[in-house]
Amino acid sequence: MNALVIDATADLEVHVPRGGDGTLQDGIVTVLDRSTAVDRTEVLDVSGVTPTLNDLRVDASVRLQVHIEGAVDDERDAVREAVADEFGVRAVSAVETDRSA
Repeated sequence: MNALVIDATADLEVHVPRGGDGTLQDGIVTVLDRSTAVDRTEVLDVSGVTPTLNDLRVDASVRLQVHIEGAVDDERDAVREAVADEFGVRAVSAVETDRSA
């Protein structure tokens, strides 16, 4: 079975651990890159940061390259599900793919 590679943009709420090395954007990329489905992440914009006890709750827009095994009916739903399943990702919205209508 071949993997489908999908380029997409999405708005996310991500929990970034405090005390990590690098920038806030680096922390967002680290959280998303834990997913075996995410091949590449680029942070386009950070629209909000809320400190919590152990981490930072970050609202961000990102560009992703995601690979999905098998056929999918809706690429946006496939991206949303692949990213939302990752620890630290609280919400995924406004997903658009390069082939979105």
